[in-house]
Amino acid sequence: MFNSGEVEIRAMGDPLDGDENSDSTAQDRHLTAMQDLTAAMAAGGTSFAERIEPVLAVGREHLDFSEGYVAVVSDEEHEVVASTDGIPVGMTSPLAETFCRHTLAEDGINVLSDLDETLTDDPAQDRFDLRSYVGTALQPQEGVYGTLCFVNDSAPLDGWSDWQQTLFEHLTQWVEAEIERERALDTRERSQRLLEATFNSPETFIGILDTDGTLTRANETALAFIDADDTVFGEPLWETPWWDHDEAVARRCQDAIERVRAGETVRFEAEHIGADGQRISTAVVARPVVADGTVRKIIIEGTDITDLKRHEEQMEFFNSILRHDILNGMTVIEARAETLADDLDGTQATYAETILDWSRDIVDLTQKVRSVLSTMSEDGLTEAEAMPLEPVIEGAVNKAASMDEDCTVETDIDDGLTVVADDLLDDVVGNILTNAVEHGGPGSTIEVTAERVGSMVRLHIADDGPGISPDERDTIFEKGERGTQSTGTGFGLYFVSVMVESYGGDIWVEDSDLGGSEFVVEFPAK
Repeated sequence: MFNSGEVEIRAMGDPLDGDENSDSTAQDRHLTAMQDLTAAMAAGGTSFAERIEPVLAVGREHLDFSEGYVAVVSDEEHEVVASTDGIPVGMTSPLAETFCRHTLAEDGINVLSDLDETLTDDPAQDRFDLRSYVGTALQPQEGVYGTLCFVNDSAPLDGWSDWQQTLFEHLTQWVEAEIERERALDTRERSQRLLEATFNSPETFIGILDTDGTLTRANETALAFIDADDTVFGEPLWETPWWDHDEAVARRCQDAIERVRAGETVRFEAEHIGADGQRISTAVVARPVVADGTVRKIIIEGTDITDLKRHEEQMEFFNSILRHDILNGMTVIEARAETLADDLDGTQATYAETILDWSRDIVDLTQKVRSVLSTMSEDGLTEAEAMPLEPVIEGAVNKAASMDEDCTVETDIDDGLTVVADDLLDDVVGNILTNAVEHGGPGSTIEVTAERVGSMVRLHIADDGPGISPDERDTIFEKGERGTQSTGTGFGLYFVSVMVESYGGDIWVEDSDLGGSEFVVEFPAK
């Protein structure tokens, strides 16, 4: 205990016990103080300050001080968090300039008097100019919080009796209990906010059900999807708009809930239709909430997997192309080409050899795509690496030129261009070039240029053909789309767009200075 001045502190005894250290006046004052304290405790408000300040007022009155306050101490800063009228809540001071630093360094109650005489050189006295001070460290269960203090700026402390010490200790216990309560409330509120943030995840539909399948709560994401409010609560889940658009989907939901009611966690996939007609696919998990061995609630969560399903559809599309459009067709073409190459002479034999070369290239491409499908994942199609662009363009130009001896292909490629791609890059570039030759017409002119633009390499393939109308420029890259004059499968440009996207690039169509179309492909530069 730190003491200053002529303040007498006697051994603590309960004034209501009537022992030798108490008298009837002290007992009366103590009884009155405790009655006032009990009333103040009962009259407290909802906030921490509203509960503490009436108690501080009782202490100020019965301990004969002009002001009282509770301060929190952290990072060498002292901040008032509750007080009587004269000290503003929120006032901060450096801890080194407060009397509370003495209180925190000592055990028990720190009583200081005649401060204008005994601690004239103390920085706290220089800052606050007090006559007396009494304080104690507040130490709830989680460690030191701050201090409980009473101060006088006009009169010294005239003694400190047993009943005042007892009252002060009651005040301390009450304030520490309120601190623990406030901390518990803060923890609960933080947990509640975290729970609400998780519950209202923008990526997941979440519902809480009674064990009979009645919906009792749903998150904002789920409600917004069907443009509903809490009027859907109280309905069996399978009869709500998320599920009732399709009898089979509703039955799957109901069957899952029956299994969860028996304690099982059930996973399945479902389709839902939103209020705006949007159709999505979800991966659904329905699980029981068990207490004392009994299922009390059911939680059902649906995660949007529409993009994943689209990804799977892309893979299936590639598979169908491989199985039907390429492999079956190439079996016939390669066999016939081999026969012709063996039987023909001269120019016709050369043509047959060209057909055979092309068929073998297509078979090779087929094997590459099959390899892609085996490694396909959400993170990308294949492992991209640095690849020089010029030899890829040279090979693609030679193949494209072999389709039409009268076409002209001109190139202007900046030296040393290297892009991030994979071993399908030659097929990506080749598809665009052969598309230009096919749709440009006999004797077409094609210009191929490439340059670095910032962090990207931009490849331009321009032709003087009939061009592509603006309303078709986006759709030609979609699965199965073909130009109006095309007899193909719609595989080529869709393949190109998927691969370019997997590299981290982009592709689009512009008007060509030659009068036709210009395909622009951006690759990440290496």
